[in-house]
Amino acid sequence: MVQGQLAKMYMGLLEKSPEIGPLLVRLYDRHKLHCLSERPGAETRAELAGVMADLLDIDLKVDESELITDVLIGLLSKAELDLRAALSERLALMDDIPLRMILHLANDDAEVATPVLTHSRILTDTDLIYIVKATSAGHWRAIAGREGISDLLMNVLVDTKDIETAITLSKNESVILTPHAITRFSNMARFSDPLAKSFVMRSE
Repeated sequence: MVQGQLAKMYMGLLEKSPEIGPLLVRLYDRHKLHCLSERPGAETRAELAGVMADLLDIDLKVDESELITDVLIGLLSKAELDLRAALSERLALMDDIPLRMILHLANDDAEVATPVLTHSRILTDTDLIYIVKATSAGHWRAIAGREGISDLLMNVLVDTKDIETAITLSKNESVILTPHAITRFSNMARFSDPLAKSFVMRSE
């Protein structure tokens, strides 16, 4: 069923943009091989994730990009965690990836989401604040490790009252803690030695 749906999507893409045909053939072949393997190895996952990343990295028209994104999200919805995590690692440092794809990965399990939440520059403060409110502690901690967190986003993270998120923020040397964060961490540190140790090292 999934293979038939993918084949139809591939044909639609080929009709719109024949030059991406070789990549689509590679994607189809790697995906089929991956599905046939009882225990796909790291190399197989890396190859499939690499083809996916290559497809997203080429210069496409908006409608072509949307179709590619549909195809890949369709694949990921049936994929095991290791493959989704491998793709997240590949896309985390790429700047021209469709936001919809990054958001799909960012809202996945924390193990999958962590690379894009920590590194992707495609995600805006609005995106990240929504993710904090909609997800769980593993996602918050990944976001707390980002470079250059805004005051607004920092305060949203602080208000989760999660100790590990607070520790990650207090160890993040790329940010300056807001007054709200300092007040909150001062109170939280009374009940957490690891937070107290990282917090007292801050220049603030």
